[in-house]
Amino acid sequence: MEASRANKEAQRNYNYKLKVRERKWMQRRTTYASKKVQFEQEVDMANMAAQRAYTRTQIQLNNARSMAILQNQEDFKKMLDSEGAIEAKMLSRGLTGKSLARALVMNKGAFGMSQAMRARGLAQASYMYKETVQDVNRNLKGQLNKSFGKVAIQPVADLAPPAPVKRNVGMTLALGMAKAIGAGIEGMPDNSGGNYGSSIDTSFTNNAGFGTSSISNSQAFGGSAPSMGYGGYSSGFGGSYDSSLGTPSLSWGNMQSSGAYSFANSY
Repeated sequence: MEASRANKEAQRNYNYKLKVRERKWMQRRTTYASKKVQFEQEVDMANMAAQRAYTRTQIQLNNARSMAILQNQEDFKKMLDSEGAIEAKMLSRGLTGKSLARALVMNKGAFGMSQAMRARGLAQASYMYKETVQDVNRNLKGQLNKSFGKVAIQPVADLAPPAPVKRNVGMTLALGMAKAIGAGIEGMPDNSGGNYGSSIDTSFTNNAGFGTSSISNSQAFGGSAPSMGYGGYSSGFGGSYDSSLGTPSLSWGNMQSSGAYSFANSY
């Protein structure tokens, strides 16, 4: 019984550990699935933010170029107007030749100076555009790596607990019975002298005209003593003498509740 209870308890503990392992695994899978959905959303948001930054930077660069073109047109008109005014003024004064040429060159030089400054501003705008794009790329990669770090390692189920080692119920029962028998043998009195009864009563009776004997053992074999007799004497176990055959007939009968047996022998 103790071994059976121990086996049942071990099986219950094993089943409980399996249930706990399954529950933890389901929780990990559910959490990982939620993190994957969140990761995809973060990636989409990061890409959208990067695209907005690219677009905003590109628009700023395009606006700078458009402004440069418009300013260049204005400066070119001013140059032409200034050139006509210079020629009219010089002619009204009667100045021609080198003086007029020098004035026209100075007018074109001023226009060239404004173009150079404008080109420098466009170059700086292009450099800033590239730097801004690179910064956006770095920030995007950093955000993606940070988001991917949450789902980079996939969950793995724990190792299954070892199966319980159950006891052998039959062997345990046999060992218990052997120990009980051994303890019973040790508690029995020493009968090495061969005395199997506390008292033996032997009597001789003469029945049916010849000598017979009736032997009774009051405590033989640990129970009630059997009685044997010839010539009609019986007591639980008995015998009878058949005078017509001239031979004694001996019969043994056990009328105990546990069963009955008989033995007959003729001489």
